[in-house]
Amino acid sequence: MFRMRNFFSALVLIFGLAVAPVAAHASPVTYNLALTNVIGNLSGGTGSFTIDDSPSGFFDTFYQNGTPGNVLADLTFSIGGNTFTLADSIGTASVNFLLGNVASINYAGFLNGNLTISLASGFMGYTYTDFFGQETSTGIITASQATPEPSTLLLFGTGALGFAAFGLRKIAA
Repeated sequence: MFRMRNFFSALVLIFGLAVAPVAAHASPVTYNLALTNVIGNLSGGTGSFTIDDSPSGFFDTFYQNGTPGNVLADLTFSIGGNTFTLADSIGTASVNFLLGNVASINYAGFLNGNLTISLASGFMGYTYTDFFGQETSTGIITASQATPEPSTLLLFGTGALGFAAFGLRKIAA
């Protein structure tokens, strides 16, 4: 009876280790953005974007109004005292990943009829122009993941539990 209970406990643990990371993987991931001025009379800015799932392939693209698993759920950034969002975009905004790293952000937008911003494809750069205020900023964008992926935390936690169980088994023997 004792062996059968150990067998079922081990089976449940193995099933949990196999299924839990997959279930936790499909969750929103947020990245922080830093816009660093290189040319212009205005300092850079900050922002963030959220995608509905982690990039998992060689090349992944997440689109504004995309299909599940490829949705750019949120994009917001502030520069020159103005805040831009997905609602301010012209066309469809997107974020491209290469080997799990942010490769480019594609966004163009107007705000209040006189401010324009473009986050260029192919490299992590931006251009901001306030035509009436005569403020400009052109620079580079750096992106960093805001929080660890839930599946990474779950894998770490289940590994720690496994080592603890193994250690307790050795002590009990």
